[in-house]
Amino acid sequence: MTEEISSSVAPLKPLVKAGRWLSPIWIIPLIAAFLGLWLGWEYFHKRGDKITVSFETAEGITENKTLVMCRSVKVGTVEKVQLAEDLLKGVEVTIRMTREAKRLLTDDAQIWVVRARYGFSGISGLSTLASGSYIELEPGLLPESRSEFVGLEQPPVTPKGILGLRIKFHTDEARSISPGSPIFYKGLEAGKIETRKILAEKGKIEFGAFISLEFAPLVRKNTKFWNASGIDVQIGADGFELHAGTLESLLSGGINFGLPEGMPESITAEPAVVDGATFDLYDNLADTKRKRFVMSNNSLTYLLLFSSSVRGLKEDAPVEFRGVRIGTVTEVSFSYYPNNLDHLVPVRVQIDPGLITTEPAEKFVEDAVQKGLRASLKIGSYLTGQLYVDLDFQKDAPTEHVLKIANYPVIPTRDSLSLDELAELIEETGKNFNKTLGGYGEDGPAYQKLTETMRQFDETLSSIRSLSSAIERKPSSLFFDKPGRVAPPKGTPQP
Repeated sequence: MTEEISSSVAPLKPLVKAGRWLSPIWIIPLIAAFLGLWLGWEYFHKRGDKITVSFETAEGITENKTLVMCRSVKVGTVEKVQLAEDLLKGVEVTIRMTREAKRLLTDDAQIWVVRARYGFSGISGLSTLASGSYIELEPGLLPESRSEFVGLEQPPVTPKGILGLRIKFHTDEARSISPGSPIFYKGLEAGKIETRKILAEKGKIEFGAFISLEFAPLVRKNTKFWNASGIDVQIGADGFELHAGTLESLLSGGINFGLPEGMPESITAEPAVVDGATFDLYDNLADTKRKRFVMSNNSLTYLLLFSSSVRGLKEDAPVEFRGVRIGTVTEVSFSYYPNNLDHLVPVRVQIDPGLITTEPAEKFVEDAVQKGLRASLKIGSYLTGQLYVDLDFQKDAPTEHVLKIANYPVIPTRDSLSLDELAELIEETGKNFNKTLGGYGEDGPAYQKLTETMRQFDETLSSIRSLSSAIERKPSSLFFDKPGRVAPPKGTPQP
């Protein structure tokens, strides 16, 4: 029976279900792995090349913290700071640049540390006091790239991409001129000094300068540049001259340019210059005028022989014809006429007759000498005792000609101020001085006017004292009391 029941029931079969391919618990690790791979790819994709920058010191630079910026955009991060193998080269900073910064690493790119700086040229980098120092990269213009740079210890004065004119100055002394010093044209800032270096082979100092684009057309071959630093005091035959620049030039030095007064050429008479042009930097404005007489193509050299003392006659003293300067004294030396028995003092001058005549220069001087043109020494300033050479026609002068001594043509001279003329001059000066002082005597109008002014001033002070005393005793009297007599304070004598 049991066997029949067993045979009639079909055997049970196991139910087999397909298992799940992925358990939900694996979703989170897979997402994390995907994000990790994506972040890693993003990191390596954006990571650029490494560069090395040499600085004198690592002040303000920190590994994995100091950023590299280009016009306020992050382009890299400092990875490593170490001493250079050659200690004289300072430190080496390894920087990891971004992928986009590759085009910025040109051969003439400039790199420097931005930190708070103070100097005569101004204050910069104050924002780093809160945010910390960072490295600034200024791309250049050349197409070639590089990976090793020498960092600048000072920020560049003007970026390379700014349009303008770049020129050079040569001078014997730098004085207070330094990178960052301004360049002025008629009081307006037209540029700045960018670099300064010594030319050892020439014994001169060279400045590199930048002129803004709007002022560049004003720089011509005949343009003059002179030092405008500080206060320029000139004491010479022309008297006492004082020139002071702007406040900025007084503090940090400065340069002016233009054409000095008295030069007939227009500033645009000469062609404009191009980048790299070189100019002489004169010590002051007066030097630009003196140089012109020496360097003029129309100038002639003459010798003057004086029988009297030339004390007070200096090199660069003016040579004038009836008050118009036409030349300059170049040297005073016995070497030009060493064996003269009368011990005449030779004075070499450079003159330009073209400033007062259109005739040929040599013919004009020859004819003028025959008509009585003579040279004499005159006092240019009684304050300093400086002399100058005066050319003028002498009445009843004997006929003379331009002779040559030591290959120099000689213009005849006449005695300087005679004793009688000097006595008359002193007497006239004394009279004028006494007349001036006479106005300040007791009976003089100036004294009486001064006395009246002091009396009025004393009355004003007395009124102010009375008003002050009244307000001090009763402050409300200034607004509410009717005007009237104010009682004097105790102890004041009654009138």
